[in-house]
Amino acid sequence: MFTQRFVKLPIKLYDVDHKELTGAEITKDTYQCINPFEISAYRPSDENEGICTHVTFKNGEHMLIYLHISDFEKTLNDHMKISI
Repeated sequence: MFTQRFVKLPIKLYDVDHKELTGAEITKDTYQCINPFEISAYRPSDENEGICTHVTFKNGEHMLIYLHISDFEKTLNDHMKISI
């Protein structure tokens, strides 16, 4: 199956337009499905007291995954056991 290659990870979306208009920050908890083979690097995030992992992809994009780095690694490793 095509979708088995993707891993679902928790992220937050920020409404930048609303922040610029009102000054109030709105976030939405959601997820993103990513291809783990597109990850080029990851590290503990400096933001949010280390509860996030900063992920960089081969295409240069990056995002914050709302998992502690040890939970992020476990999630990827568990996913790879199932996918292979």
